[in-house]
Amino acid sequence: MRSLKLIVINALTLIIGLGLMSGSVSQRNAEAARFETIPSLQINRLGNLRGQYLTVLYAVGSRPFISTDASQINISQVKESRTVYLTSDSVNLPAVQVEKEGFRPSYNIVVFVVSSQANYSWINADGTIPQGVSATSNHMSSLINSINKADVDNFVSASGQDATLTVNLN
Repeated sequence: MRSLKLIVINALTLIIGLGLMSGSVSQRNAEAARFETIPSLQINRLGNLRGQYLTVLYAVGSRPFISTDASQINISQVKESRTVYLTSDSVNLPAVQVEKEGFRPSYNIVVFVVSSQANYSWINADGTIPQGVSATSNHMSSLINSINKADVDNFVSASGQDATLTVNLN
């Protein structure tokens, strides 16, 4: 009798575990979480950079522990990028959806790069080009700045997903 109970318990555990692993129990939640929305951005203090291009990289990357130089960011993957021509002191960018990949972060850093040409492509300090970036010969920048995903998440929790996050460069 005792071994029959043990067999039934093990069988139920196996069935429930396989159901959870296949996603059949939480399929609706898994569909809703495939994309993460980054709110619209208003980037300010661009007046001295008129006539150049602002490229915004929504990326997975890391910063060095010791250096404070923003150009020393190491990007492994760029999920989305937007490039705009600078004609005023402020630029508004619409919200962006970034795809999640399993347990990896959808993004953890937003990098702002100002360049004199529109075809800017990021190159890491070790010479590697991140996944998701088209290789061009333009790696020159006038300004590099960034914000962390935690900053974006804090803003969204305080102001809501439909609010516009203000970023002051320079």
